[in-house]
Amino acid sequence: MFFNQYTSGSVLQQATSDIQEYFPELNFTASWVFVATWYVVPDDETTGTQTTVQAVLISGGQDSFVLMNYGTIASTSQTVQAGYDTIGSSHYFSIPGSFSDTATGSNSTFRLSSNVNVPGRWAFRVDDGPLGSTYDEPLYTVIGAPTYRPLDEYSTAIDLTQPFGVFGRSYNKIYVNGNGHLTFVSPLWHMTTPHMFPAHSYRDIIAPFWTDLNNALGVVFYNQYTSGSVLQQATSDIQEYFPELNFTASWVFVATWYVVLDNPANETETTVQAVLISGLQFSFVLMNYGKMATTTHSVQAGYDTIGSTHYFSIPGSFSDTATGSNSTFRLSSNVNVPGRWAFRVNDGPRGLTFNGM
Repeated sequence: MFFNQYTSGSVLQQATSDIQEYFPELNFTASWVFVATWYVVPDDETTGTQTTVQAVLISGGQDSFVLMNYGTIASTSQTVQAGYDTIGSSHYFSIPGSFSDTATGSNSTFRLSSNVNVPGRWAFRVDDGPLGSTYDEPLYTVIGAPTYRPLDEYSTAIDLTQPFGVFGRSYNKIYVNGNGHLTFVSPLWHMTTPHMFPAHSYRDIIAPFWTDLNNALGVVFYNQYTSGSVLQQATSDIQEYFPELNFTASWVFVATWYVVLDNPANETETTVQAVLISGLQFSFVLMNYGKMATTTHSVQAGYDTIGSTHYFSIPGSFSDTATGSNSTFRLSSNVNVPGRWAFRVNDGPRGLTFNGM
């Protein structure tokens, strides 16, 4: 293991350049860098497998950052947690793949993915600024079971620990489909071209980002929660957005299409999320948008129901403003949280009442 500190020279220049690229709004200049490297450390001395990882602490003025760099990641049978945590977990981030089979080996999520479009690098602002890079907000925790499905495929049927209601229908299972949507009765994998809502179809569909995605190099995660901080966050969010309901969450399902590629040739990446929340007779869906790469494909975002008796199409769907740096999905909101859209999907009104839906 190596460590070193720098207050001048090429390492400071590199740190300045990197942070200016990842956080361009800050006009940052590094004054100090600390680099710790775990170099070709063995997981098991009997097998000779080796891993190299690095933590880079960077500061300048009032700003502080951490880079986590991943070199060779040997397979290991040991559990791995990557990210950071603080006193009382007031701020934390768990890198996707932690505590899963995709943490290590040739397909390591740590090594192949990124939150700054540099495979094997993860960048976080850790002073009083936002968690991670600014475009990671407003995502819920990105962790869970990967679907392990390439291209336009789907998960197997996922049994829900609590039923989820969609406008009078109750579902006990769900499918996480590779092209950016959730279905309940059967998977929907063969339709790479989205249908415009209202589609007047025979299915209920939750579609944060229905388009022709290629998740062979990204990761699609899902997880369910019936206790803990995610339930607390969901309760707080719904109480804020629907204050008249006195709501408490009892179950949350989070599906994340994480740094999935639009086109492997240009390596553009997108991260979107659907969060299903229920408690007593109430059901809600949040759609969260992280980085939105530009795509030439049509995109439909929102939800639709059997016969389109209830539906919502997020503004920007099937338009040039769906994706890219000026994405309407990412920059706008119906709850005054850029990049988040919230909908009540039980027997209550469609979307939020102030939308007149």
